[in-house]
Amino acid sequence: MKILEAQNALLSNYEVYQFLEERQERLGKQKQNRRRGPGNLETLIHELLQYFRSPPGPLSQQPTTYSADAVTKLVEQLRGYDLAKGELIMILNMRPQTPAQLHACIEEIEGRLSEDEQSKILDIVAEVLGQFPVEEEEGEGEAMEEA
Repeated sequence: MKILEAQNALLSNYEVYQFLEERQERLGKQKQNRRRGPGNLETLIHELLQYFRSPPGPLSQQPTTYSADAVTKLVEQLRGYDLAKGELIMILNMRPQTPAQLHACIEEIEGRLSEDEQSKILDIVAEVLGQFPVEEEEGEGEAMEEA
């Protein structure tokens, strides 16, 4: 077999999450029909879904703010910033809220985007996907309790 187009499409964590949830439902129906899938497929799907649902992952927020419409809307609104596909996927997967997180998503950001454009991107992400609740760090919480 010959690969004609390597990495033709990239998947976001949300798309993988949706696929795994659908697959898990199908496996549940197969159990009722007494069909058996590959050996550790169920374990793999369960552990991946658990990983996606665990904090601080963006998909752990309940109810989730990700949807097919939200992903499409975000990509459309970020189209004017000349971002690569990989950078868009990173923004979708990380859901950056600070300039430091945005710098991790976009290569050579300082030379490509002004501070105003960077803050607009963060505003777009917050508008489309909502604000992700920030939890207090354990060290700060313990220090406040002792005082």
